[in-house]
Amino acid sequence: MTGQHNTKYFSIIFFTGAVVLSLELLASRIMTPFFGVSLYIWTSILSVTLIFLAIGYQFGGWITSKIAPKYYKELFLFIPFVSSIFIIISSIAYPILLPGLITQNLLLGSFIASSLLLAIPLVLMSSLNPILISIIKDEDNESSDSKSGFVLFVSTIGSVFGVIFTALVLIPNLTNFSSFILNAVFLTIYNLIIYFLIGYSSFEKLKKLFLFFNLILCIFLLILFYFKESYLNHFTAVKNKQNNEFTILYEKPSFYGNYKVVGLKPHNQNKITQYVLYQNGLSQNGMDSSGHSIYAFNYVLGALSQLSNIGNALVLGLGAGTMSEKLSSKGFKIDAVDIDPITLDIAKNFFRYKPKNTSFFFEDARTYVKKCEKKYDLIILDLFFADGVPEHLTTNEFYKNLDNCLNENGVILSNSLMDFSNELALNSVLSTFSNQFDDLHFFHKPGAEVGNLYIVAGKNGTSKRLEGLNVSLDFIPLGIKSEVIQVLRNEKKFKKEDFNDQNILYDEKNQFSIIFAEILPKYRKLVTSSVPSRILIN
Repeated sequence: MTGQHNTKYFSIIFFTGAVVLSLELLASRIMTPFFGVSLYIWTSILSVTLIFLAIGYQFGGWITSKIAPKYYKELFLFIPFVSSIFIIISSIAYPILLPGLITQNLLLGSFIASSLLLAIPLVLMSSLNPILISIIKDEDNESSDSKSGFVLFVSTIGSVFGVIFTALVLIPNLTNFSSFILNAVFLTIYNLIIYFLIGYSSFEKLKKLFLFFNLILCIFLLILFYFKESYLNHFTAVKNKQNNEFTILYEKPSFYGNYKVVGLKPHNQNKITQYVLYQNGLSQNGMDSSGHSIYAFNYVLGALSQLSNIGNALVLGLGAGTMSEKLSSKGFKIDAVDIDPITLDIAKNFFRYKPKNTSFFFEDARTYVKKCEKKYDLIILDLFFADGVPEHLTTNEFYKNLDNCLNENGVILSNSLMDFSNELALNSVLSTFSNQFDDLHFFHKPGAEVGNLYIVAGKNGTSKRLEGLNVSLDFIPLGIKSEVIQVLRNEKKFKKEDFNDQNILYDEKNQFSIIFAEILPKYRKLVTSSVPSRILIN
């Protein structure tokens, strides 16, 4: 290629490659509150990405065959401008349209959502590769095919840059909505810079009018970015079906999701009475204005913790700090493990958490228990991310590591999500636990189709201690006291005849995502029926 602007053209290929992968990564996070992060969701995202990249490559080759070579360069600069327009259309549309897609089949809904977010921008930006190859061929008829390979090389390296920059810079510091818009802002501004560097007088069609439209688009994008909160509050719901109003008091992006602290005003009241921590649109914990937890699982786990001797306790999953604080008040010495240090700041600043006799470890629960040298009298598993418990924390190998961390008379309490109509899912979880712990009991709310599954596991003596369990119901809010009582009365022992070694979940062949595929749409529909779309949009 002999043109004097080669480097400028290749830089556009580099940065459009970066934007393509940035949008793909952001799309997965945008969809998480609505569809989760299961194998099926990534199947949809990757399928949509590859399909529309392929269409774009074909489209670029087709369009160069239909226009005169003298217009290749103008087309090459025009397409990023159009791509920015469709990125902004996707940004404006998804907060309005995504909440309605949860009513669809999980795979179909996620495929439609992925297409909404990615389809046209991917087609347009991937078409730049064959257009640049045509520019090279037109300027140098003797150019070898190695130039085509170099175009694809630059685009791919740009994609690598886009993933790294998005993961390390955009995601930890900006919401996904803002990051999506900034991709369009960058593309528009960079395209203008190249337009000026080349010199608009060099083009036959792209004259001052093109410059004008680019500037208008850039101004519109910046206005939308600045007033994004007003836009989202206007076009998304801030009240649920019970007409309770949700107000975002704090929002913080993270490597591990989007955190929101939300104040809830009941219908016909002007005062916030409850505070809830959401991660990726799912509630992690909450308290009322008196400082009492508003969720039954805190009181169920608190009651079952009485099965343990007072001593060392390991809490896997800090949340809002409610469980750690409850145990420390009873005299336990706590080791709290959470993958994200942001949760500790949120717990202290918004949920009145005052650490006492507690050490904190910010790492993955699996790596912590694999290397732990201390023995614990009580271990609590309260590990939720996106769709429930992460897959690698559901296997026999993980429970074996937990067993190594447990005292001879220690107790493990687990809180997880379950579809109680799915016998295979329930038996898989219980059989995996039972393969490592002989004395196994479980609890759940009677009649619930989808809800919390509480497991009590121990090496010996758990059954006898359950018989003598005396639960205090003091300080439990009236609205959830009956649920706590129902759960604790609905105790079942996992019997040996129910154990099925074919259902044990192992690291090597973990069927968790397949077994639980039917649970996710049910749970997501429960979430979207009680949480307004403004809380889900991130």
